[in-house]
Amino acid sequence: MDKEGEFVNIPPLLDGSNYDYWKSRMSAFLKSIDNKTWKVVLRGWEHPVVLDKDGNKTAVLKPEEEWSTAED
Repeated sequence: MDKEGEFVNIPPLLDGSNYDYWKSRMSAFLKSIDNKTWKVVLRGWEHPVVLDKDGNKTAVLKPEEEWSTAED
């Protein structure tokens, strides 16, 4: 049987007793997805918002189907 975390598409499992091992493996796993994924972990994620006519952010959340993959 395959163990979790052995393949890139299976994240490591935190079982409560292996935090240091899990932390390093999870960092490597997230970095292997792409650079943007790791940046979200470091900086946090903000829900995309609608811009007003002057390009300023509003309090209106942008629907998920309108999210651009080019935004950082």
